[in-house]
Amino acid sequence: MKVGADPRAGLRAGRLRFFRTIAESVGVQGPTGGVVITAAVLAGVSGGGTALVQVVAAVAMGFVAYAFVIFTRGFNSAGSVYGFTGAVAGSAIGFLSAWTLLLVYVNFAGGVYISTADEARPAFAAIGLHLPWPVYAVIAFVLVMAFAGADIRLSAAVILAVEAASMLLVVIASAIIVAKGGYHGHAFSTAPLRPDGVGVATLGLGVVLSFSAFSGFEAAATLGEEARQPQRVIPAAIAISLAVVAIFEIGVTAVVTNAYPATARLAAAPVPLVSITDRYVAPWMGDLVNFAAVISSFGAALACAVAGSRILFALGRDGFGPRMLRRTSRRTGSPGGALIWVGAGSLVTLLLFVGEPTATRAVAISLSYGADLIIAAYTLVVAAAIVFAVRRRMSAVTILVLLAGLAVLGYVVKDTFIPLPSAPYRWDALAAAISLIAGIALPLAIPGLRRGIRTSPLLRAGAIALLPAASARPATAPGPDNDPHQA
Repeated sequence: MKVGADPRAGLRAGRLRFFRTIAESVGVQGPTGGVVITAAVLAGVSGGGTALVQVVAAVAMGFVAYAFVIFTRGFNSAGSVYGFTGAVAGSAIGFLSAWTLLLVYVNFAGGVYISTADEARPAFAAIGLHLPWPVYAVIAFVLVMAFAGADIRLSAAVILAVEAASMLLVVIASAIIVAKGGYHGHAFSTAPLRPDGVGVATLGLGVVLSFSAFSGFEAAATLGEEARQPQRVIPAAIAISLAVVAIFEIGVTAVVTNAYPATARLAAAPVPLVSITDRYVAPWMGDLVNFAAVISSFGAALACAVAGSRILFALGRDGFGPRMLRRTSRRTGSPGGALIWVGAGSLVTLLLFVGEPTATRAVAISLSYGADLIIAAYTLVVAAAIVFAVRRRMSAVTILVLLAGLAVLGYVVKDTFIPLPSAPYRWDALAAAISLIAGIALPLAIPGLRRGIRTSPLLRAGAIALLPAASARPATAPGPDNDPHQA
């Protein structure tokens, strides 16, 4: 099948309505999988103000989300950032953006297999099943690949079901804890929203950490060729998913913080949400919350595999990698060839850390690489959005908001990489830098890829949608020697 005439051929259009589309963005964020430990992590990093740093981080992430909303109102594709940054800022920037976000999703999928295993061990131990964490991680990988290769409506429905059910359970548990007063009747205390004497620099560390925890809201953009009315549904999914997850995590963090007698006690708790649910509700409810965290993490890994396979499929259509990347399943419509490669990459991520004695340490080290890369991906998108806003002569307010987003990202970069973190996180940062250099070098080193992205029908369609005046100039049509779109 020749795809060159239609940059969106291969995937089945109009399959997903709003809720299945928003499930992708919520799923990648894995709110319940993270919230069981978030309060303890923030208490250990920033001391007081556990919910305060999340509020600041959510507002900061809102500036970044604004850039995605601006773009997705005008154009959407399976390539997500590739389609709009490439159309506005050039094919090389488009490829670099997509390459970076692809590696993020692959890394996150592998790291979240480990996170799922970390939460599965105590959950299944409660019913008498004791297995090493790598066993649970491999089981998570197998299940994710099975669901990700199915019809997108099924995989989206699974993500939606597991995240909605787990979030609802946590909300019920939190409501009961608040109703019972928390620690000595402090359930309604505003302490989690106060700095409690902690310095600005220390609070800043918590903001950076929370900023990374909110990442993934943009994943719905990878469903641009499968969502119904994407220009309306996807911007709403991006904005609403960030808002819902932020409110959920900030609220639960405040409840958990107020249920502990001291910040030091909270910082030392391994799974504080489970612990206070055991105490204030019932032990069986605590076990359910633990299981909810497991299925939420599984949903996050599944959402990452789905998103990564769509970006790789879009790049494959423009000449990146082997021809199998351009194949879709006749039965399910999923990009099966790209999914195989995404799955293999995520499995490598898992296997690299299988020797770690604890899953908790393996999670922290493995996900640090993706967290570093996603900052670069967001920076590219916001910078491209500023170029877009200037070229389209948008309002000064729009440009100022985007500039504020770029400033926020600059602050995050400074706090994350200056000075370089100590080993092993230093090696993650260096690996992320090497990955970015590779993303710049690949189109220069591979002539077929360079021709493919320069003559991309997808980027041409994006330019027509986003920059109609600029794209009205005649373009050279790709000839038989530089048309990579054969499937």
